Amino acid sequence: MQKTPDNAEETFKCARCGHMFASEGRREAACPQCGFVCTAQTCAVVGASNEGY
Repeated sequence: MQKTPDNAEETFKCARCGHMFASEGRREAACPQCGFVCTAQTCAVVGASNEGY
């Protein structure tokens, strides 16, 4: 697991619809947009700002 900056959090980028959502430390989570189940193997895990820009 990579260390993210203080103003970022790990997010999943859904492989099906492209929606980005916080992983909240979970290993898998259903995309709130389309329901696709994301894991580190099925979706990209990226750092995204948590400052609401």
